[in-house]
Formats: sequence, C-alpha cells, structure tokens
Amino acid sequence: MITWLVLVLLTAALNLFVFIAIRGRWGRVVLVLALAALLGTIAGNAIGERLSVNLVRIGDFEFASASIVAQLAMLVTLLLAAVVPQPAPPAEGP
Repeated sequence: MITWLVLVLLTAALNLFVFIAIRGRWGRVVLVLALAALLGTIAGNAIGERLSVNLVRIGDFEFASASIVAQLAMLVTLLLAAVVPQPAPPAEGP
C-alpha cells in the first residue's frame, strides 16, 4: 500500500511538472491541475489494471496508463478553466 501511494504521488508530480513545462507558465490553476493529476493517476492505474495494459509496469502499478490519463485529466481541467467566465473588474468612478 505504501509503495503504491509513493508511486502515485511521484507519477502525479512528474506529470504535473511535465504539463507545466510544456505549457510554459504557472498560474492560479496549478493547485487544481495538481488535484487533476493525482486523480488522473489513480484512475489511469485502475483502468490499466482492468484492461491489462502492460506497456510500462512497475510491480503492480501501471505507469503508462496512469500517465496518459493524468495528462488527459489536466488537459480537460485546463480547457474547463478557460471556459469558465472571469469576474468583471470593478468599475472606477464615484
């Protein structure tokens, strides 16, 4: 259990840093992207185990499928954050 948790955290962190490096900037959405990377890693591992995908495997951990789903989760999160309307700036005047 501890090994699985360490692999999930390391995979999520690695995918988050790769995603941010490709994107080229930090922003307010980084914490939400970190959560998406973590949940995507867990979901990707579960999907890889169910489908018996053996691309890159570390023990019982499906690294390749976990990474792919984590990247997709962060991409969807970023696209949804772009769709959400931004609050209007306060009007200046009396």
